[in-house]
Amino acid sequence: MKYNLFFSLMVAVLVSLVTSKIVYFGFTPNYAADIFSRNTFNGRFDHDVYKYRILCKYLLFAVDDWLGQDMPAKGAEPRILINTRDGSERFYIAFYYLNTFFLVLTSVMVVLLLDLDRKFRFGEGEKTLIIFLVPVLICLSQFTVCCYDVSSFFFQLLILYIFLRFGDKYFWASVSAISVLLILSTMNRESSALSVSLTVLLLITRYGLIRKVFFASGLLALCFLLTYAALHILIVDPSHQRIINTQAGQLLIDTNLIGLFFWGLFFYLPMVIACTAENRWLIAAFFLLSFPYIYTCFTDGVLWEIRLYIPLFLGALFLSKLNVSTHVIRLSGLTLRMFRREIQ
Repeated sequence: MKYNLFFSLMVAVLVSLVTSKIVYFGFTPNYAADIFSRNTFNGRFDHDVYKYRILCKYLLFAVDDWLGQDMPAKGAEPRILINTRDGSERFYIAFYYLNTFFLVLTSVMVVLLLDLDRKFRFGEGEKTLIIFLVPVLICLSQFTVCCYDVSSFFFQLLILYIFLRFGDKYFWASVSAISVLLILSTMNRESSALSVSLTVLLLITRYGLIRKVFFASGLLALCFLLTYAALHILIVDPSHQRIINTQAGQLLIDTNLIGLFFWGLFFYLPMVIACTAENRWLIAAFFLLSFPYIYTCFTDGVLWEIRLYIPLFLGALFLSKLNVSTHVIRLSGLTLRMFRREIQ
């Protein structure tokens, strides 16, 4: 069946709506689920690294206020009150609306990326499968409910789309747009650094080591670093409270071990479907450039929260089928030349 943009968009939106409804109302989160009132939410997210993730926090409050026109602030179903004693049905629904909205946008970006036929080498069946896979996989990770994860996936794919769709024809306009999105994305979650890694990797391999690539890469890195630094300078935690994760780095804990298997399986998937050895080298380079994020996940995160791997998977998924025929630098060829020099 031939790929149809409009029909694919409709399918992506419906899959997102259906799976999100199933997750939030067919199941009840029981992991880190003591946040479904404003008081308990602030008790967890107003200190440590969470206090710098401000964008979707205030969007969540805005949705909650909007719902307040028709719903009371207090009172919730027993399934919510089990984990949050002062739980608010309205606040829970605000989570649902916000994350469903960004899930739909993320799925739309997946469809728009798949429509770039000259940029990727996905088959027609693969495109349809990915349209279903991405929202279902994101929803699978939603047993840890956060207000900033799904939106971060949207920003990541939007940045990738702008670079691939407009980068060649409108280079500096695209870099400027990506810079603005990086600032917004960093205000949402510091995993925006992965967008810097992915974009810089594509800049270097696509155009080579030329002046405009150095300037563009520096600008993107600077937008992330300055925003990150400004958030840490301007936002002060008066309680000086720090959340210490007692599970950090303990890979043999059952749940962390399962999370580690998840990372491995969904690293294997894009590697095994990659078009060429060059695509596999690009994935490897992306993970190498993302090492600070990966290191932080292993030392300060809980691998059972598989949501942490989703942005790495999304980047690897699209790199696996990226058309590299116009790239100036080939990582696989570069490695081969270096290997030959060593032999000689």
